[in-house]
Amino acid sequence: MSRCVSVALSFLVIWLLGLPCAMAADAHKPELMVVYWGSRDCRWCTYWESPQSGMEKRFKESQEFKKLTYRVVKNERLADPYTLQDFPPDIDWVYERMQRGEEKRPGRPGWVVYLDRKRIATFYGTQNWEEEHFPEIKWLVSEHLGR
Repeated sequence: MSRCVSVALSFLVIWLLGLPCAMAADAHKPELMVVYWGSRDCRWCTYWESPQSGMEKRFKESQEFKKLTYRVVKNERLADPYTLQDFPPDIDWVYERMQRGEEKRPGRPGWVVYLDRKRIATFYGTQNWEEEHFPEIKWLVSEHLGR
């Protein structure tokens, strides 16, 4: 009888030790999303995207990029408002917020960082991309998604 009790206790201890790991696996993993805003006639958007600058390429090849969700909102002309068709379907919630006046579009080129759909950072322009914007996005990834 004591052998059955010790076997049962052993299984109970093993199960209890595994419980925190199982709970951690079920824990909410935050979603960090970067939304790039551009226009086809925006010369600075074109520059950021170009092989000449290499900015977009370095961003997309970074370790941090692999950890986040990235979406592009792009229209034809700077002078035109964005329409629902300019948004990927999975971020139509950003468009809806803009329509309600809860979101403002950033300047172009612009990057908005969302943590679980909450806007936590906005960046604008290529001038400070390498020195400020990209390092800040890297920091946000490490802060919210781990290294």
